[in-house]
Amino acid sequence: MLRPALAALSIASAAAMIYVGAYQTRQIDRLECPAFGHGCEAVADAPFARPFGLPDGYLGAALYVGVLVSLTRTSRRARGITFALTIAVAVSNAVGVLDMARFGAWCFWCLVTTVMAVPMLVGGLRWFRDAAPAR
Repeated sequence: MLRPALAALSIASAAAMIYVGAYQTRQIDRLECPAFGHGCEAVADAPFARPFGLPDGYLGAALYVGVLVSLTRTSRRARGITFALTIAVAVSNAVGVLDMARFGAWCFWCLVTTVMAVPMLVGGLRWFRDAAPAR
């Protein structure tokens, strides 16, 4: 039951970030932003939204796809990779929230993925701990 839940959260988060990335690369002209007006576009166009010169929407989507790929294996090492990726997801989302707070605008899609990052992190830890050798 844990693996399907982690996969569903990863798929939903990846879809949201691909949507943001599509706007950042102008594959789409407008980024709908429930609850925050033009906040999503302002955040997506902000300087902090392009770490290493790359759209953070696509970078985030790559992390979520990494989680999905790591879930296809059940070895202890693969479970450790899954947990490490969920830590990266949580940290990157936390940094994003701090950046948005400093910037003064909010992205609905980014906040949704941030909320989903919490159960992903807990699930990643449980997934890893379930593979621990018996003592």
